[in-house]
Amino acid sequence: MKKVILSALLLVCCVCTYAQQKVEISKNKSQKIEVRLSDYYNRDNYLMNLPLTFSISDKKVLIIMIGDDASLYYDRSVWLFAKDTELAGLMKNNKNVSASKAFKNQNRMLNKFTNSRKLTFFRPFEDGYEVVKKNAKPVFFDMSNVAPNETLTFTLQFYVAQPDNNYPYVFMAKCKPVEIELTIKQ
Repeated sequence: MKKVILSALLLVCCVCTYAQQKVEISKNKSQKIEVRLSDYYNRDNYLMNLPLTFSISDKKVLIIMIGDDASLYYDRSVWLFAKDTELAGLMKNNKNVSASKAFKNQNRMLNKFTNSRKLTFFRPFEDGYEVVKKNAKPVFFDMSNVAPNETLTFTLQFYVAQPDNNYPYVFMAKCKPVEIELTIKQ
């Protein structure tokens, strides 16, 4: 019985450690990581690995490049939202977007970028969302209130869509949020 409990605790610790990504950057150094995206409602449902590259500009702007130059896994796309968005409104205003039957019970696409008051959008997305499919897309955060060597923890919330015969973007999953622990070095 003790072995089972110990094994379960070890597994939980491994899962918790894997869920949080640690990133250290300075003005002259960027860091690339790869996050594993899984379905929020079915964590065993692996969706894809997503590359993220972190860097900081001279003006204390955090730049996160999402994706890289290759197409994403199985021609899927990753969506990020700068504000809470109604799914029905998004589908009405964008004729290229639909949702799977399982996904349609989600009535809102949530903006869960940050949990930190020290990070704010430097330049929000034009349409309120950004789509990453083939080329890396940047996300910019103002870090003017962040002290050197300070550690911030924030989350990134992704949604995954894939094409079908009728639509180029069919939402299929809300991903488990990715927690980032970011340290800015001098």
